[in-house]
Amino acid sequence: MTANVRYALRTLVGPWLLLPAIGLEVAIFLMRGVPWRGEGLWTVDWFAISLFLLGPLAAGAAAVDAARLSRPGNIHLVVSVPRPERVYLRTALWCAGPLIALHLLVIVIGILIGEVWRPSTGWMALVGAALVQCAAILWFTAIGSAIGRFSTPLLAGIAGAGAGYVLNYVVSNAFDAEPRFRLLALGGATVTQLGRVYNPDYLSGQAVVLLATALLFLVVPVTMRSGWRRPTGVGATAAAVAVVMIAVAPTVLPANRKLADAQPPTLCEGTGPQVCMYDEHRRYADLVNSRIRTLTQAALRSGYPAYVPERIVEQSQSYRASGGGVRSLWLPADIYEKGRYSIEDAAYFLIEPGHCEWMTGGLTPEGFWEVFFSLLDTWLHIAGDKLDYVPVEHRILSPEEVRTALAAFERCEVVPLT
Repeated sequence: MTANVRYALRTLVGPWLLLPAIGLEVAIFLMRGVPWRGEGLWTVDWFAISLFLLGPLAAGAAAVDAARLSRPGNIHLVVSVPRPERVYLRTALWCAGPLIALHLLVIVIGILIGEVWRPSTGWMALVGAALVQCAAILWFTAIGSAIGRFSTPLLAGIAGAGAGYVLNYVVSNAFDAEPRFRLLALGGATVTQLGRVYNPDYLSGQAVVLLATALLFLVVPVTMRSGWRRPTGVGATAAAVAVVMIAVAPTVLPANRKLADAQPPTLCEGTGPQVCMYDEHRRYADLVNSRIRTLTQAALRSGYPAYVPERIVEQSQSYRASGGGVRSLWLPADIYEKGRYSIEDAAYFLIEPGHCEWMTGGLTPEGFWEVFFSLLDTWLHIAGDKLDYVPVEHRILSPEEVRTALAAFERCEVVPLT
């Protein structure tokens, strides 16, 4: 085994790709303050970001190695053996194997550091999504290997990496917003994914198409005719079948990679108000509860009981609690990226009527922002804090005005300030 490793390192480019890959994976790991910690689905999807560069690099390296095997002076050593495709396959695996092992290791470390014990999407789905990413690495390598067999090493490297980069856009339909099956939709999530689960049929379709077409590209045989390297009839057929499979897949496979999972949070603490959060966000519970206690105690002490609901329930991408005496809690990006959750953050999202359609439609009722910032500044004022900047005119409200304004927000109405 040691002799095989030494030989591969002396003769191939693919194994050396592991060195820049380590740097890339570490950079992705540390980017934006590791916001994915604690969420299983977000963790797996986050590390797919590296594949946008790693895939084309693998295609380029595999293309160079295949081209060196096929160049004059070497190709007779390949075509003269009983199963010449095995030579290309072993060479491609020396490129894909170390990258796959590294990528899986990084995902496992991310899961352990995030202390993901009960992922909402389930362990089997997480493993399946991670393996689909590994299948994509093999797929890029197979594309590069097929290209390299018919070119010089220099041109093969450029063509392989370029093809990988273009396919990142073409096969994933990156500029198409319509829901549809995308073979290279591997993740890359940059916001919380709670409230979503993987679609097992989608992942299964990706795995089958990626592995089947990778195998077809890897077994393309080469023959010499008039001094030119050409695919054999079987090889041309295999490549054509692979292309057809990739083209047809979006018409027969599921359109949605993730499905809504509107489950309520179960980690509930305290009374007056009770605060419920998702278990995967338990690392933030103490910080969130301390900010909410500061706000609610100040409101009760100052005679503003309308600010204090019976329950505060964290919302997800598909779940939002409703009903009288319930407010929704949304964690801003700062808490994931910097571990910061200010009193203003807490008050802002507890006041915001996110359940109203006009909040997401972009056209709020007349006078909404004046009322909103008056409510926000009033709550911060009685809690001993203040807004640094307010884009609209506002004023400190009386307890009765606060009660009236918040009751109107619950009905998705706005009562203008007098």
